[in-house]
Amino acid sequence: MLKGIPVSPGYAIAKILKYQDYHFDQTKTVIEFPEQEILRYDKAINDSVSQLKSLKTANMHTLDEETLHIFDAHIAIATDPELIDRVKQLIRAEQCGLSYALSKTVNTYVQLFDQMSDEYLKSRASDLLDVKNRILKNALHIPVIELDQINEPVILCVYELSATQIAQIDQQYVLGCISEIGGKTSHGAIIARQIGLPAIVGIPNLMTEIKDGEYVIIDAFEGHVIKDFDQATERIYQDKIFTDEKKKANLKRLSGQPTILKDNVEIKLLANIGSSKDLKYLTDHKADGVGLFRTELMYLDRTSLPSESELFEDYKAVLSFFKEKPVTIRTLDIGGDKPLSYINFKPEYNPALGNRAIRLLFTKPELFKTQIRALLRASIFGNLQVMFPMVSTLEELFYIKETIEQCIADLANNNIPFKRFKIGIMIEIPAAAIIADQFAKHVDFFSIGTNDLIQYTFAADRTNPDVEYLYQPFHPVIARLIHGVVEAANQEKIPVSVCGEMAGHPIGAKLLIGLGIKTLSMTPISLLPIKSELMQSSYHDLHEQAKKALSASSEAEIVSYFI
Repeated sequence: MLKGIPVSPGYAIAKILKYQDYHFDQTKTVIEFPEQEILRYDKAINDSVSQLKSLKTANMHTLDEETLHIFDAHIAIATDPELIDRVKQLIRAEQCGLSYALSKTVNTYVQLFDQMSDEYLKSRASDLLDVKNRILKNALHIPVIELDQINEPVILCVYELSATQIAQIDQQYVLGCISEIGGKTSHGAIIARQIGLPAIVGIPNLMTEIKDGEYVIIDAFEGHVIKDFDQATERIYQDKIFTDEKKKANLKRLSGQPTILKDNVEIKLLANIGSSKDLKYLTDHKADGVGLFRTELMYLDRTSLPSESELFEDYKAVLSFFKEKPVTIRTLDIGGDKPLSYINFKPEYNPALGNRAIRLLFTKPELFKTQIRALLRASIFGNLQVMFPMVSTLEELFYIKETIEQCIADLANNNIPFKRFKIGIMIEIPAAAIIADQFAKHVDFFSIGTNDLIQYTFAADRTNPDVEYLYQPFHPVIARLIHGVVEAANQEKIPVSVCGEMAGHPIGAKLLIGLGIKTLSMTPISLLPIKSELMQSSYHDLHEQAKKALSASSEAEIVSYFI
């Protein structure tokens, strides 16, 4: 049995189709006519853009707008002026071939991405490599094999799951995907989840451990690839496939129903989104609002800052969609380990602990003022709450409030309509959790970001496999920190929610509710499974279990209370 990272849940049984990409010779060779090589590069870019546009058009009715934007991102990479200029300069300066020049230039960017601790941005390296390979294939007249030609049931096996690979497949025949490398936030994984395709990534030595045509079972709940199975094992998984399909059908019946526990306590389940383009996908899930709108996604995959008008229109669309339901928008969480190519960030030795998120307000205030003005203007169209990430001191909070007042005065002086919004902070730094009682006197709400709270509490990078054992969301110390935040919020009668991954996990959701949190925000795909889980629980029982959790000695002990 092989083990990897499950990124899109489900089961599948079929034979393996190994899709091994072409390996280009990156050896540096001297060429006689650099300008001809540059013309070949230009033509390959045009051919690649045409193919990507065709792929986007072909998937127009099967993928939502946010996912379709991935093809735009690939087009933006292929046509990026800085990348093109660097490749052409290298060809002219060193009289080298396109394969060497493009590979060397792209690999420089890939190394920068690999050094980042943010998993989302790390996964952008695969997009660069995917585009590079497409351009080189077109330049060398190597056929770009399109996977939509598969016409028998298979499990696709690749070295790395790319966005364009997943987008091409026909789910009638491709029943699942497995890859040797990759992460949960790679574009390939995002599309797999979007279309409900079982997928496992990060399987060590996959391409040598598995054979083309070999029949396997993939369990994309546990991350297992089962080889050499007997009939009894196959029957077990056939039953699991049937049960899973039946469960999905039953879950759809819960859409739109309130989340009421067995003892009549109501829980609000909100969605985490990245832009207004996610709204189409949310229609089927009937979320109670938005608990986390990650605004930095609007700044990525482009070559310049979004304008105030662009931001306003996107915020307005989301607020108008949810009307009176709350929409919590997080201000820009960028910088440090999430740089933007078009903004000059100083190099940092430890970017995860550096000048990022709200700390940029002190060095790049206009970046935030543009966003705050757009938020104030959009607030007219719905129930807006704005939260600020990485706040650790009261002085930072007071400066945030002062900046908001400056933006209000600016809009008022120019007779631009606006409405004040509720102000909150993310509790994701232990310092903020410890003095939550002081923060509670000056904000309208708290939102606990468990992803960073956990890694900062244990001083362990959650993307580093060597210290992965320290990423323990259900550890007693995390329960105690959250309990303290809830008590501080209750003392000042302000609401508190959780928007981290912990909220979308069955055990995490039950623990959080037991600790007194009645609003959870999660990825849309988790809404119905968590709703179902909670509707079978009672608040009284969860509260009693959570009280025991506060005096537990290990994560395993707490888990045992809620399984």
